[in-house]
Amino acid sequence: MLVLWFPIDYNSHVPVYKQIKEKIKEMIVKGHLKEGQFVPSIRVLAKDIGVNVNTVARAYRELATEGVIKPIKGEGYVVASLNTDEFFKEKLQTLREILSNLKEQGISKKEVETILKEVFGGDICDP
Repeated sequence: MLVLWFPIDYNSHVPVYKQIKEKIKEMIVKGHLKEGQFVPSIRVLAKDIGVNVNTVARAYRELATEGVIKPIKGEGYVVASLNTDEFFKEKLQTLREILSNLKEQGISKKEVETILKEVFGGDICDP
């Protein structure tokens, strides 16, 4: 059985169940979880990351509704699929919103470029 462990940010404005959903999607995108592979049971994941069972259950229900995981009666949940294009599109939209908010609050383009250089290294215009 795969052990999933990732930190939950209790100070974040993002609800815990949404953080769980995003972490599982990230693990799929990074290849740590593959199609057809079982994810930990709701109880096991809740215990491993220290959250309420109902919180993990909500995250799994929503992932199942989105078609990312699917329930196998009596066995648990397996990875179904993830539309990586849609996943990255959502991430870029979030970045766009953050940058827009920073601009409205007076953060300069130069400050944002400095951060981009720190994260990506080198010239931000390099491919």
